[in-house]
Amino acid sequence: MTTCKQCSTDFEITDEDRKFYEAIGVSEPTLCPDCRMQRRLAWRNERSMYRRKCDLTGKSMVSFYHPESPYTVYFHEEWWSDKWDPLEYGQDFDFNRPFFEQFDELLKKIPHMSMMITHGENSDYCPYTVRYKNCYMCLSGVVGEDIYYSYWTNDCRDCVDCYACFRCEQCYECIQCINLYNCIFCKDSDNSSDLAFCLNCDGCKNCIGCYGLRHKEYYIFNKKASKEEYEKLYQTICSSPAELQKMLQKFKEHVLRYPQRALQMVNVENCTGDHLLNCRNAHECYLSEGLEDCAYCWNIPQGAKDSQDILYAPKSELAYNCLSSVNAYHCISNVNCWDVKNTFYSFECFYSNGCLGCSGLRQKKYCILNKQYNKEEYEALKAKIIEHMKSTGEWGEFFPIPLSPFAYNETITLDFFPLTEEQVLEKGWKWSHFKPPAPEAEKVIPAQRLPDSTEDIPEDILNWAIECEKDGRLFKLIPQELKFYRQKGLPVPHFCFNCRHLRRHAERNPRKLYNRTCDKCQKSIQTTYSPDRPEKVYCEECYLKFVY
Repeated sequence: MTTCKQCSTDFEITDEDRKFYEAIGVSEPTLCPDCRMQRRLAWRNERSMYRRKCDLTGKSMVSFYHPESPYTVYFHEEWWSDKWDPLEYGQDFDFNRPFFEQFDELLKKIPHMSMMITHGENSDYCPYTVRYKNCYMCLSGVVGEDIYYSYWTNDCRDCVDCYACFRCEQCYECIQCINLYNCIFCKDSDNSSDLAFCLNCDGCKNCIGCYGLRHKEYYIFNKKASKEEYEKLYQTICSSPAELQKMLQKFKEHVLRYPQRALQMVNVENCTGDHLLNCRNAHECYLSEGLEDCAYCWNIPQGAKDSQDILYAPKSELAYNCLSSVNAYHCISNVNCWDVKNTFYSFECFYSNGCLGCSGLRQKKYCILNKQYNKEEYEALKAKIIEHMKSTGEWGEFFPIPLSPFAYNETITLDFFPLTEEQVLEKGWKWSHFKPPAPEAEKVIPAQRLPDSTEDIPEDILNWAIECEKDGRLFKLIPQELKFYRQKGLPVPHFCFNCRHLRRHAERNPRKLYNRTCDKCQKSIQTTYSPDRPEKVYCEECYLKFVY
């Protein structure tokens, strides 16, 4: 066992881990998997967006960096242009100082991208998305059209307020679902249509408040119902926010009557973690598809191979300690680097090969701290720098949290590793007090004063600001959103985007495995349901016997 130098907990480094570290060329980690994950997450801002000016053109833009940030920021289209040269910021490496100190200097002088958006169309408020069209306030997804206020939706259409959904259409408030059509408030359900408040259902149609059904139609609270009963109840629960909340509470009580599936895994071999699909030899991995020989990975939608400690890094191979690095081969400790090879400790680099400690490069080779070298010079200097980083304890470690361009409370770290401002500052990390101005609006209306039916809401509500029922934050509706609610017969939400996201986030189990016994056969199992929770939990064999 090894003791984490940050939190002092003991953690195991397996023989397979050691083989990987040897193959990738790094020393064994000094931080436990949770602390390593915390470091990476502290470099990813997803929901803190601000209005500021582009430092190149002076035009107004939306950015991850607030107007008082010390970093130079270009609108993402200008950042990709040839109006500036990243190599002009190159600097020599100083062997009398730590690497991280010198890299921090580079980050503070080179321009940064306003937001990570790739091949987007009319989706300027959708960071970390690829091929999104006509979308608004969507975060972290690949391929989508007409999606609003959603997170980690991949290959989806016409969805609102969804979380970690794949290949879904016409869905609302759904969490961790695959192949759904016209469903609301569903979780961990697949290959179904016209469901409302359903959990762990597969191949079902026209069901409300059901758990664990397979290939059923017209069921209400797990009992056979008529088409008329289904339609009447659906209209009732959608008639007001109060009815939706009443149904949500009733459904939660109903679910407790049934055994829960210990882990959500489909077509896996020798895997640990949760929400895995088509994976083999994946250890402590979560919400991923197509992993092979990987460990400590989160949110990988399009596969990865022979990689560890990667997050939002699809199509990676031989990658270690990387965040938002897409199609990366033999890479260590990169952030926002796409289509790169043999690249280490770099930030916002694309289509490059052979880079160390670089930022903002596109289609470059053999660069160190943004200074160009020939291949022989690069390889010789790189070897010396690696030895220097080993002597300072930096090689193999991810970038320290204080070097992140973002404050702790601006990043998604707060969702998974919540700390108070006092706790963050005690650790020497940053905390932001910047508050963006309220949205411009003709009038403000408290959410609880909104009419229950969207048919009774006037069109000029689009010019008003709504006061969130929970935190008082002002938010506005967009026309496409209001149209969606009217088509679905749904009431307008009473909570702002951030509160709705956090509510969905709280609905998912923690990304942590607990040792329990199956409540049916008493076999030892691992599950994301902690032992102190009230649910009955079955092993996979007993669960399948129950649902089939």
